[in-house]
Amino acid sequence: MESRLIAAVHYAQPDSRSVLTRAFMDSFNDADQPPVFICIGSDRHLLDCLGPLTGTMLTEQNTNIVVLGTLLEPWHAGNLGLKLRDLRVQYPFRPMVAIDASIGNNEPPGLIKLKTGPIKPGKAVQKNLPRVGDFAITGLVGNRASRQPASAAGVISLAHVYSMSRVISDAVISWEKECRNGARH
Repeated sequence: MESRLIAAVHYAQPDSRSVLTRAFMDSFNDADQPPVFICIGSDRHLLDCLGPLTGTMLTEQNTNIVVLGTLLEPWHAGNLGLKLRDLRVQYPFRPMVAIDASIGNNEPPGLIKLKTGPIKPGKAVQKNLPRVGDFAITGLVGNRASRQPASAAGVISLAHVYSMSRVISDAVISWEKECRNGARH
């Protein structure tokens, strides 16, 4: 399946949450069942913690959203294949939304994208992991054009990753509340 960009917004843009919430409404509300959010990454690497940090923020809200992958129970390279098999048994017909950090080409770090189609986790570090998701939410933590050593000033900080996770989780929560308040789900 060819992926298609649905929305792209920088986390610091004042209307970033509402842009993502509207994109989620347009994308997820026509599904027969609500999506499962799969938050991919590791709590051991700053540039890879966007997924589990977002998953933790979502689970702290005590919503009806199914969220897999948190800081305490991450979905990462070491367990992704097994967890995906279990997921397909437990939720065989629900759409999957993968949330993960990514490296862009020339886009600025901090850009959040929603696309149709799966993501390929671990691609930036040459890991051969299974594709995940019917939709993908990615937060750009760096770009290939300006690869610099970890000590360089251009590397994204935890504050930026945290802010992206907050925007994504707040938008998902807003979408879920709008669905509960009468919008089609």
